[in-house]
Amino acid sequence: MSALRSSRVAGFLALRSLLRSNYGIAVTTTLMMTLIFLDLLFLPSVIQGAVNRVNERILDTLTSNVAITPSGTRAAMTDVDAYLAQIRATSGVQAATAIVRVGTQVSYGSFSGTWDVDAIDPASFASVFTTASDIYAGHYLTASGGREAFLGIGIAGAGNASIRGYRASLQQVRAGDTVHITLRNGAVVPFSVAGIYNNQFPLSDRTAYITQAQATRLLPSTANEATSIFVRTAAHADVNQVLARLQKLRPGVRFETSAALSADVQDQIATFRLINNILKVISLLVAAITIFIVTYVDLVNKRRQIGIERAIGIRSAAILTSYVLKAWAYAIAGIVAGALLFKLVAIPLIDQHPFHFPNGPVKLAVSQHEIVQDTVFLLIVALLAAIIPAFQAVRLRIIDAIWAN
Repeated sequence: MSALRSSRVAGFLALRSLLRSNYGIAVTTTLMMTLIFLDLLFLPSVIQGAVNRVNERILDTLTSNVAITPSGTRAAMTDVDAYLAQIRATSGVQAATAIVRVGTQVSYGSFSGTWDVDAIDPASFASVFTTASDIYAGHYLTASGGREAFLGIGIAGAGNASIRGYRASLQQVRAGDTVHITLRNGAVVPFSVAGIYNNQFPLSDRTAYITQAQATRLLPSTANEATSIFVRTAAHADVNQVLARLQKLRPGVRFETSAALSADVQDQIATFRLINNILKVISLLVAAITIFIVTYVDLVNKRRQIGIERAIGIRSAAILTSYVLKAWAYAIAGIVAGALLFKLVAIPLIDQHPFHFPNGPVKLAVSQHEIVQDTVFLLIVALLAAIIPAFQAVRLRIIDAIWAN
């Protein structure tokens, strides 16, 4: 029997078996494949959505695309105004802002804690980071404002005990209250709280900001200095190319991209992916067991029929292939149904009612690569789960198969 003819016979046997099969079993098996494929897509999509949220928060509230800091033992960069002008004129740069560290302690009544206190230019800071728009209470800083501070919710607490890290915060600080900031020269200065921001990202919710104008009045040595410069690249610019251009502007400084600065968070993300892979293996094992059981029961019930088919000249390879095709039919039906349910039901539903993670709302994020990969995995599992019992069945002697009970 030629390979083509064997394939045609296998297709005929598989189709006949599907048409004459128990519809209850067929529907149940297809539903199982649908649920398994949904499971294969759902959890990775949730994890990828959470990863996207973390990466977005890191970029928008903590590191921007490129961070520039002094190298060696230098505490700050000088002649910052001229340097910023050069950076902003560089191709691929959308915005840049300078920050100078002016203090490390904030207190309110009997509460106090060690947090970074940075002086910023409100306008350029808002062009690089989204913190200015993540207002929880009060308002953002203005260049013409008085002695005001802009506090993260992780510092202020704002009387909201549900906030992560509330017990370690000042707990009851609200917009309009007065806090005391210890500057780097040791002076303790009162500041009115202009506003409180909530980035929904603990790593960036624990910083206090004052204006550079106020910092210069209180610490004249900080004029035209910066401890960090953050650069936002244009939407379609290559970060590495922009980085190469920036490195030519000034020696004696260090450059880091957001990927390097978020290495610790990436380790946590890798843990999430490991958990996802473990659960994916479990789902595939469930699929394998389902296909194996359905195939095995079918083979037991049709052992005599298989013996007769072999006796009239149908080769074992055709019979074996027919069971693989049948398993693939169940898998493909489940994949199609699962993909449609995921796209038409799950994604719109979660878009309207996202999961609320500590880092903010998380939506489903699935890639075409993930769908193709899960489809291939499920088809391979169906192949192996069907071929093992089918191979054992066609190895029986014809006479034993025909006379089997």
